[in-house]
Amino acid sequence: MRVRFHGRGGQGMKTASRILGSAAFHAGLVVQDSPVYGAERRGAPVAAFTRIAKAAIRERGLIAAPDLIVVADETLLFEPTAMPLAGCSARTVVLINTATDAAALQERLAHLGRIESADFTSLVFSITHTLVGLSTALGVAAAALVGLSLEESLAGVAEELAHATLSRAAYEANERLAQEAYALADAWRAVPEPLDASLALAAEAAPTALLAAAPAGAPGTQLVELRFEPPARATPTICVANTPERSTGSWRQFRPLLQRDLCNACWTCFVLCPEGAIALDEHEFPLIDYEVCKGCLVCVHECPTHAFATEKEVR
Repeated sequence: MRVRFHGRGGQGMKTASRILGSAAFHAGLVVQDSPVYGAERRGAPVAAFTRIAKAAIRERGLIAAPDLIVVADETLLFEPTAMPLAGCSARTVVLINTATDAAALQERLAHLGRIESADFTSLVFSITHTLVGLSTALGVAAAALVGLSLEESLAGVAEELAHATLSRAAYEANERLAQEAYALADAWRAVPEPLDASLALAAEAAPTALLAAAPAGAPGTQLVELRFEPPARATPTICVANTPERSTGSWRQFRPLLQRDLCNACWTCFVLCPEGAIALDEHEFPLIDYEVCKGCLVCVHECPTHAFATEKEVR
């Protein structure tokens, strides 16, 4: 399940994504969450991403094709630097914090999928008397929409609020708010399970989803998949005289050897290789070009799972 949160600086979308992630973790699921700040100032558009699966998650970075989008501020819908509906498909459910009726939003936005709306701002103020609780309300609402229980959602709230300096009264108000937000969202239909529920092989799952455009007239843009070029094309090379015979591969004293059963396809070696000697196969596992690899062994030292062994070069 891929969930993308959009808000403005100060609205707590990073915390909302973490509440959802913590709730899913308490449900025994595999979770990944990460924010994108942009300009770090109050009011600036902010996005946060949560991935939830039953198996290892090998996708990284931004969520281009979400199953659920949570918009904390309706003014972002036509904000060109935010584009919260970019990458939507007819399967994408959009939850918007607004007093505007969902049917009116459906017509205005021309979104082919389902839109749910509620005035979470008024709900938050009525219970906590401060907008800080918006992260609790929207994080729990998202948890309800993806099928997590109230107990798991409250556990996620408790996990995140444990790091905040809240009075007992403020904590209890947030707990009450979480229950109210869950009851509100639980009345809506759950987000449908994604077609590629494991999130394990992003290379196979992404292409058609990444190319999905927002409906005509909707506030969005077409997302284009960018693929990397192999090292022979992407790395500057001098190809005159006898330089092809003096490739960096001839510098090697030791060569790295990938032990694929230990690799989790995290891309660390691919990103850090100074010679661009590592490409990715169709499942996003590393492929070493030994004509280019100079044997610096950066991949060996930086691999978080110690998936590379070393072998003495013999010529």
